[in-house]
Amino acid sequence: MLTANRGMLSLVRHSNPMRAPSRCFRYGYALIALVCVACATPAPPENVSPAAATRADADLQNYQLRDLETHIRTMPEGPGRDYFNGMLAARSGRFGDSIAQLNRALPHLRESAPRRAAMALEAIATSYRADNRYGDAARAYAELSDRFADQLDRFPADDAALVRILSGTPPQSISWNGPVRLKTSKNPIGSRVAELVVNGVRELWLLDTGANQSVVSRTFAQRLGVTPLQGVASVGSGLTGRKSPLRAAVLPTMQVGGAALTNVVLLVLDDENLRIGSGPDAYQIDAVLGYPILKALGVVTFTRDEFLAGEAAEADGRGVRMYMRGLTPAIECDVEGRPLLFTLDTGASSTDLSVRYYELFRAQADSWKMQSVETAGGGGSSTHDVYIQSRLVMKSGTNTVTLNDVSILPVRMNAGIDVLFGNLGQDFVDGFETFTLNFSTMTFSLGAPRGIR
Repeated sequence: MLTANRGMLSLVRHSNPMRAPSRCFRYGYALIALVCVACATPAPPENVSPAAATRADADLQNYQLRDLETHIRTMPEGPGRDYFNGMLAARSGRFGDSIAQLNRALPHLRESAPRRAAMALEAIATSYRADNRYGDAARAYAELSDRFADQLDRFPADDAALVRILSGTPPQSISWNGPVRLKTSKNPIGSRVAELVVNGVRELWLLDTGANQSVVSRTFAQRLGVTPLQGVASVGSGLTGRKSPLRAAVLPTMQVGGAALTNVVLLVLDDENLRIGSGPDAYQIDAVLGYPILKALGVVTFTRDEFLAGEAAEADGRGVRMYMRGLTPAIECDVEGRPLLFTLDTGASSTDLSVRYYELFRAQADSWKMQSVETAGGGGSSTHDVYIQSRLVMKSGTNTVTLNDVSILPVRMNAGIDVLFGNLGQDFVDGFETFTLNFSTMTFSLGAPRGIR
């Protein structure tokens, strides 16, 4: 998610005991992946007991994925177990397994459990998108729309519209000519950027684990010489839920260090929807390197001033498990003895905690401050009240992370941040020499604390 909060220059939040509105710009783009609440309790798969199915459904709805894994082990073989295994695989980044298991379960689900059939089809479509199989994803969304749309509170219309546009696009591919070793810096809104030369055009690309797709501004797309495909879709802010129209284009080739990629999908947005702030201090984002490219690179390491992949990355296989919320990586952190899932967003300068976090720890609200913030995203900005927790201690594996002045959203935003317990930004990793996302083993690891060699 492209997020600029408590950033540099004028994009800062000013604390004030009188709660004067501050200008805290959080800017996020991700195709909206909403948690769908059952319209009616579905009948349990025939080979799984009602009690076991109800328990597993609750695990899925609440993203209690370790509990779900434990409960699946007790289930007998059959379509019910295939369904829950496939849903777990999709949320664990094992997209090939998810497609296979859910397709095995679908014939049974179509007839006896339409609610689960709807969820399975949405997960299958997401898994096809993760594997850049847009035509297959479009067919899954089409069946979902034609047969089971009424089983979901909200049909994922934005995602379906995008893959329809891309349905004739060949899958992205990658070949290696050497390692990736790019110099990085932080831009004025606190996000990490690296300079790339694409189609002969030199520009800074924001390295964003929270972006479901790579994104460019309309002006930059023209500089690249890419032509948008036919059709228009929408994109929503991962924090505010506000939408903006988009086009899609395909970059035939793209070089990222020693990695050569083909058929790279770019979302093309109007310049103003990638502009942070207003007036002379406004910052224009022109290019974002998102999840499909990061996943293709396999293992990526961020140091203080470099972005590494391929042979240059730190691929020792250690670290905590990494999950997926749609096409956004998520990691589990311990907060006050509770294992909680958070999305990991290198496009965000700081961490935001969701309404789920607020509901879990609301007994501590008397120790939090209230502050008004202005949130800028696709389609405009809005002002709302958040709580500020002055100190938050989290554990990631054997590492301890301490964050200061963390914002807590006390209400639903009808956006991706509502799904888990929050969104971890650059402040989560700034205290460490390196951090690594391994999309092959689905693990996340922090290096040595800064100052300790």
